[in-house]
Amino acid sequence: MMRCPCCGARDFRRSERCPAEAAPGFRECGHCGILVDPHALASGEIETFLRTRLVAGTFVSRRRDPIIVESYALRTLALSRRLALSPLGAAQRHALCHPYQPLPANAALSPLAMIDPVPVTLVILCRPVDLKCLTPQLPELERRFDDIVLMLDATMTPQTPPRGDRVRLVARPLAGNFAAQRNAGQVAAKCDWVLQLDADESLGAGTHADLGRVAALADSAGAVSVGLPRRNLVDCVLADLYPDVQYRLNHRTVQFEGTVHERPAPPRGWRDSFIAPNLAIDHHLTAAHVEARSARYEQLSPGKGRMFERDALLTPYRP
Repeated sequence: MMRCPCCGARDFRRSERCPAEAAPGFRECGHCGILVDPHALASGEIETFLRTRLVAGTFVSRRRDPIIVESYALRTLALSRRLALSPLGAAQRHALCHPYQPLPANAALSPLAMIDPVPVTLVILCRPVDLKCLTPQLPELERRFDDIVLMLDATMTPQTPPRGDRVRLVARPLAGNFAAQRNAGQVAAKCDWVLQLDADESLGAGTHADLGRVAALADSAGAVSVGLPRRNLVDCVLADLYPDVQYRLNHRTVQFEGTVHERPAPPRGWRDSFIAPNLAIDHHLTAAHVEARSARYEQLSPGKGRMFERDALLTPYRP
């Protein structure tokens, strides 16, 4: 199956939206919600469409387009090209906040770099053993984040904690509950927006610059949770589990749920969130760790070990 030209997922499906908003032959991406003509995707026509139509200026969705979007899906498609969406008119603004409306998108697109970023707190879940590797990274992270919280899986802070004007260390036992640990990080954050990472994760190139801008874009539409594609690098090889979207950029009021494979729980569910393909998390793993982690998660929460993910992680990326 071909990958989505917007978010990179291989999750095209028949849906009732396709014949209603586009044509019966179209397929909907189950991740980002764009409607795609599979034949145009295979022929390369969609790449031409993106290059010529998805540019700064006014975008008007046309019935014969190889990609059909309403405002909500267009926001994600625009971000894939580092463009910001501003819906034109009250009906389009309503459609952006209440997906999916059968209303073709009509919006102004502008460079994302023109948006003033909002401050973001970085929360990193870590163990005492991780501090040795994290400490050298902190000066660079301090230049990029307004506030940094290290959520340490421990009962007390070390005698020589990492230093930094913007770095705080909070000791709290994980006790096998990842959602509770992330929620403690949400509470500890000083900024309205919070990016949550694990110690074995880092941000992809260009992501730092866009984080605060995407958070500001979310604020403008009342969204409170943003999904970042995660690139799983197993023994330095990109795994086929992609985009592996992680909703890690959240308003500090959002809480997580789930003992393992935790996810944020915004008030209206996915309608309060969107995917930002221009942002990326890099996840650094070894094959041995993948095997051990799946078994551990299965022990913590039977049936939640996600063995299918283990297999995808151990398979190299396929375009």
